[in-house]
Amino acid sequence: MNSKSISRRSVLRGLGATLALPWLESIASASATPTKKARRFVGMYHTNGVNPYKWYPSMEGRDYEMPENLALLKELRTEFTIFSGLAHFRAPQSAGHWGLSNLLTGCGNGGGVKFHTSISFDQYLVPHIGKDTRIPSLNLSCKTGVGALNERIVTMSFGKRGNPLPTESSPRRVFERLFVEPTAEAKARFRNLQSRNQSILDNITEDAKKLNRRIGKRDQQKLDDYLTNVRSVEKQMSRDDRWLDTPRYKVDPATGKKMLKSDRYDFDLMLELVYLSLISDTTRVVTFVPMEEGGLYHGTSHWNRNPDKSLPEMDKWDRKWIGGLAKLGAKLKSIEEAEGTFLDSTSIIYGGGHGRRPHFSHDLPLLLMGGKNFGFKHGQHLAFAPLLDAKTDQEQKENGNGSADFAKRRGEFKKTPLSNLFVSVANSMGVSSQQFADSSGELSGLI
Repeated sequence: MNSKSISRRSVLRGLGATLALPWLESIASASATPTKKARRFVGMYHTNGVNPYKWYPSMEGRDYEMPENLALLKELRTEFTIFSGLAHFRAPQSAGHWGLSNLLTGCGNGGGVKFHTSISFDQYLVPHIGKDTRIPSLNLSCKTGVGALNERIVTMSFGKRGNPLPTESSPRRVFERLFVEPTAEAKARFRNLQSRNQSILDNITEDAKKLNRRIGKRDQQKLDDYLTNVRSVEKQMSRDDRWLDTPRYKVDPATGKKMLKSDRYDFDLMLELVYLSLISDTTRVVTFVPMEEGGLYHGTSHWNRNPDKSLPEMDKWDRKWIGGLAKLGAKLKSIEEAEGTFLDSTSIIYGGGHGRRPHFSHDLPLLLMGGKNFGFKHGQHLAFAPLLDAKTDQEQKENGNGSADFAKRRGEFKKTPLSNLFVSVANSMGVSSQQFADSSGELSGLI
């Protein structure tokens, strides 16, 4: 059979089941451009912090023991690196629930700082690794939109000027956008609307050029920001039109039926959509926020006030979300492609905005999973600050607010910005980078 007659939508049928094929060299990719070596990125957020006594290892290196909750990832031990002692120093150290807007930007968004200071790491990668797919990036969350530009923000993705990018929370709407084929009538309506929108944008652009000659420099900058947004809309319209007639990835009917019946946010379905969006090559950049900061279990983020009551409650959520990461990693690892598995060509940054001490953005819970094809030396704990010994660790738990030497140790965290991880990941994925946010270079020990 001619390979050109086969697409990524091909399936294996038998015993009443329909399975998507793994990546095969003889099968053409269902994309508008020739298949390239894929590079993928996923950013996942862990809301309201972790139980530090069941997350942070007490020893570094390859022989570290996995604490109870982190041990949910034990089957993937050689597929990830866990970090301690990393921090965002441009973020307010008492950022608390603004941590969501800081994790991938490192810029201090929130805490009274305007949302205009830095692009998020996922969007930094998009022009390089997301331009050849139907959707440049996919932002999923527990709520649709961006939320309030304070503690209630629900996106971790920010554009070039630090503008928050909207998310989607409905499994049905995400599934329809990614995998449901539009009818001929729907395509005709879409192209008619595209034509009308283009005429409006053309008029706006022409009027803006005339206005630009009559206003001051500060207003010209504001107008330029506005026109930048207009141009981004035009680019998206052009992309949508180009992909309109390209067949979409075929998802098995049982999964499709389940997705189309669910209009309300569902953690497990969203996790499945992350997986489907990657293996279908519909997108190569995804972010996922499972719950808004300060939301349903806000009290546990202040576990230091009553650790005996709050930490067991926090464990429930920790195990749910870390278990979700384990499930996603295992599924991506099970699918082979050109050089290894899907996980080998996917970098997953998983972390939260609350550090070992509640509401402080130092010693953040953080790990990097996947991406072996990019040269990461996984299977280790990289510590960038002195580790707590058993006695000090127990003191911290009993005292709630931290051990006696906390202030002394805090200064050690300033040696290694978390943003160094972004520089290392970008360079390893072929996106040449010397600086991101407050980075001071690459992260030692990872490659």
